[in-house]
Amino acid sequence: MSLTSILFLGTALFLAIFARGEEPWQKIENDYFTFSLPSGFKKTEARGKDSFVEEYVAEGMLVRFDYGKYSNRFGGWPPETKFEELKINGKTAKVGTTEQELQKGFSCATQVNIPLDGGLALTLFAACDSEKELATARKIFETIAFKQAKP
Repeated sequence: MSLTSILFLGTALFLAIFARGEEPWQKIENDYFTFSLPSGFKKTEARGKDSFVEEYVAEGMLVRFDYGKYSNRFGGWPPETKFEELKINGKTAKVGTTEQELQKGFSCATQVNIPLDGGLALTLFAACDSEKELATARKIFETIAFKQAKP
């Protein structure tokens, strides 16, 4: 492919994203899985004590993952939480959504929990300001991809 073709395709992609009013997304990668976030998210200093935890924040939203044996499987979530099951990257996942404040400063929340082999699980939690951020959180959940175990 020529440099001109690459530049043309890159420009076309940029214009298509800009025209739809969506910002580009960044891929977050670690040894176990990947997922994507809108580019406005910034990593915080949050860490876990007994599992692998990272947190990212942007205007109107906080996203935190917990990968390990003790990741939250909806403990402490309100009884009114709406649950559903779906497949993410070929694995059964449970998604919960509540309109209650679970994280100070955010009016609603959603979370996906994906049980894995060996008693491990991945939980990806999103505290949100509105329905718009809840919809973005669902798109984030759909980007989760697990890496193959190394022999």
